[in-house]
Amino acid sequence: MKLLSLKKIGLVLALFLTCQILIAQPIKTLTNANTYAWMFGISYTALDDDGNSAAFYDPSNWHTNVFPSRIFADKYIYKGWSTELAMSFNQYNPKKLVNLQMGKTGFFLATDANLKYSFNKLLGEGAIDPYVSTGLGMSIRNCDDSLVGNVTPTLNLGVGVNFWLSNSIGIQLQSSGKIGLTSDLFGYADYMQHSIGVVVRIEEAGPPTTEFGKKRYHFNKGRTKLKVKKPKKEKEA
Repeated sequence: MKLLSLKKIGLVLALFLTCQILIAQPIKTLTNANTYAWMFGISYTALDDDGNSAAFYDPSNWHTNVFPSRIFADKYIYKGWSTELAMSFNQYNPKKLVNLQMGKTGFFLATDANLKYSFNKLLGEGAIDPYVSTGLGMSIRNCDDSLVGNVTPTLNLGVGVNFWLSNSIGIQLQSSGKIGLTSDLFGYADYMQHSIGVVVRIEEAGPPTTEFGKKRYHFNKGRTKLKVKKPKKEKEA
């Protein structure tokens, strides 16, 4: 993608962030007993698959899309731990490097299963929610890459942060390093993936708090014996 397109995406996200801040409600304190149950997200992604380990962070060779290309579902477990399933898609730009090669076309697909830990509670449960993640994935390169096979299992290591605009909506930034589990470990099968997008958090349903949820009346289901007074016998004349 050209630099101008990246600026347009950044402008749209900035406008969205500003609108959400203006209408956001105060974020309430969450506890282990009352935290989110699920979190879903959709993101723009940038694929760094240039194969140049010397240029650890080189946006000029990132492969990007004009549309959101990563989706994920996150299930909360307990005390900051959660599991995540994610899928992402990128198209290769022939004008950018793919493992030190130019002119490569095709697409890139990645599926990941990660374990995440959030530092939100340790930091006082505020609007900034940093986290780390690790897991396993599978990468598919549908291009004529002579240095890497089409299908590669990966070990994932990632860091990210959620900026909560309200108790349910936030902006997520994430960077992940994928280590190819191939014969040439730490070779050309390694790559990095960066993303920015919107996340939605669904809270765990708590106990009923209204008067209708309380038991006010109790009924005894056992048998009840009724005592009937017998009439007194008339006195003999």
